[in-house]
Amino acid sequence: MSNEFVLFFIGSFVSLFSIVDPLLAVPVFVSLTEKYSSEKRAEIAKQASIYALGILLVFFIAGGLILKFFGISLEGLRIAGGLMIIASAIEMLQKKERLLPQEQQESEVKDDISFSPLAMPLLSGPGSIAVIIGMTTDAKCWLHYPIILFIIVLVAFLCYIFLRLAHIISQKMGSTAMTSFNRIMGFILLCIGVQYIVNGVMPLLKQAFNS
Repeated sequence: MSNEFVLFFIGSFVSLFSIVDPLLAVPVFVSLTEKYSSEKRAEIAKQASIYALGILLVFFIAGGLILKFFGISLEGLRIAGGLMIIASAIEMLQKKERLLPQEQQESEVKDDISFSPLAMPLLSGPGSIAVIIGMTTDAKCWLHYPIILFIIVLVAFLCYIFLRLAHIISQKMGSTAMTSFNRIMGFILLCIGVQYIVNGVMPLLKQAFNS
């Protein structure tokens, strides 16, 4: 594999993993599944990861068609996606919860929490969808698409691992270590969001000055 594909894989994986951030879902998963047995928690973790995988695959396959249908330019997507990613990064840096109090309360009385709120919006929310569409539009050759597909499957598998071991991770790491890790992910995500906006604005500026 050439350096170009290695760099594309690393950049795309870091972007998607940072925005999905399954570690941020660990405390939410623990709080919502305390009343369940170990077998039930394993089933919820599996279903939530499968749902998240399905959501990301839908936008991987249909992302370009969605842009064309709504008449959204690539530059517009990059700027909007960058703003969405920056908003998620700021929440992580400020240690804000991903779920609103109302969503938390509704989830505590639901029979099935695997799709909502775990898969959507916790793991595969608007930010991750924007990253997926951005990755597919940034692909420069057909070989990039299997790499993106592999990254989506890999991140979904990591989501399953993190959720499956959520109670162990929560006990071993503690809130301080988890907060520190999430803030690191938040900073990386902030840089990615800014770069998305730069990549969207620069072509518009070049077009404006050349016209």
